[in-house]
Amino acid sequence: MQQRLGRTAVLLFVGAFFTAVPAGAQANFSTYVAFGDSLTAGFSNGSLVETHQRVSYPALLARQAGVTAFEQPLVSQPGIPAELTLVTLIPPVVSAKATNQGAALRLDLPRPYNNLGVPGARVVDLLTRVSDATTTSGTGGGSGPGFHDLILRGKGTALAQGISLKPTTITLWIGNNDVLAAAVAGRAIDGVTLTPLATFQASYQSVVDALKGSGATTIVAANIPDVTTIPFVTTIRPIVVSPTTGAPVLVNGQTVPLLGPNGPLPANSLVTLAASPLLLKGDGIPTALGGTGRGLPDEVILDLNEIAVIRERVGQYNQVIATICQAAGIPVLDVNGFLTDVAVNGRMVGGVSLTSAYLSGGLFGYDGIHPTDLGYALIANESIRLINARGGQLEEVNLGPYLGVTPTPAASAASSARGVVAGGRAPWTAFTAEAYDALKAAFPLLR
Repeated sequence: MQQRLGRTAVLLFVGAFFTAVPAGAQANFSTYVAFGDSLTAGFSNGSLVETHQRVSYPALLARQAGVTAFEQPLVSQPGIPAELTLVTLIPPVVSAKATNQGAALRLDLPRPYNNLGVPGARVVDLLTRVSDATTTSGTGGGSGPGFHDLILRGKGTALAQGISLKPTTITLWIGNNDVLAAAVAGRAIDGVTLTPLATFQASYQSVVDALKGSGATTIVAANIPDVTTIPFVTTIRPIVVSPTTGAPVLVNGQTVPLLGPNGPLPANSLVTLAASPLLLKGDGIPTALGGTGRGLPDEVILDLNEIAVIRERVGQYNQVIATICQAAGIPVLDVNGFLTDVAVNGRMVGGVSLTSAYLSGGLFGYDGIHPTDLGYALIANESIRLINARGGQLEEVNLGPYLGVTPTPAASAASSARGVVAGGRAPWTAFTAEAYDALKAAFPLLR
């Protein structure tokens, strides 16, 4: 009798516990829509391509939630633009795998895609952009490789299309392109490579207001990474190094700074991967060390002032995201904190040490900007933890296949890349001019 009473008490307690959880707390993924930019689209290795789109973080969330009708604007090999690859190991040369581009595979889908991440999109584009040539206000949206045409297909803005699906769960990760152009172009100019703060705030508020009015029971946002910590701007040191070993060249026991447009570069300058083909020709290197003596151009360098401006703007954007989302009751995934921690401390996963180092770190792809499949899987798991902390019941993504436990092309490529250079630094990687041109086309200036 006492045992029956004890079991009854336990059952009543458990029942009361679950009854106390609000019905909306458990994420309902029956209709899941993801809004964002290239980081949402699954853009990797400088390309939008099916092999990586299928492991975009929204696709992984949908898979873990058992969603069977999560549609994405898939692109066939070799992608748009053609995916970058490691052409040779010694020396490490990164270039496009093909001269042609892939083709859209789902243009005939009669409804909007569930993944509405558009590479190159800024916050305001969710509200106004309907194609690559026009916006709803008629002010013009600039040119590019056609990502808005490919994904929006002239059916309205991303925001309007997503809301028309009557989503039950929404993820929002937007804002990276409001600052990324400053890193890609090597210039931090308000209104040109940086979205003015007031514009960002007003646009983000309008997006959140629309999402709150959509009827979705679960909305999760994410903040934006500090683009001064990504491999595109941290790989090449502002000093002369041996092109074969990556070791600093010493003169009288001292390192020798690379040459910039105004002479020797200060120690804390950032040199982007776009400088790679110039360095291989001898530019940026003093004649006494066998170089041309010509300074590297400003567009491949972030000086100390530009670095400070970019970091301040990232902080301001993320404060806007935090403030607006807190007022709306929307949890925010701290992707910036996650990636900053990885950059500083690395991350041990399944006995494998992962870092943000270019080629050897395992988390960033060949463009030095976007994650690898493994990187996206880790971000998906961070999202799942945030969702589960608020009542969700999703299992985390099994990272085994992305770590090479189960052989896959992506895992094999990551393993090969990690073995390129001992110590995690690639000496004078030949990131080709063609690769840089493709990035600039995909992520153009604001005007």
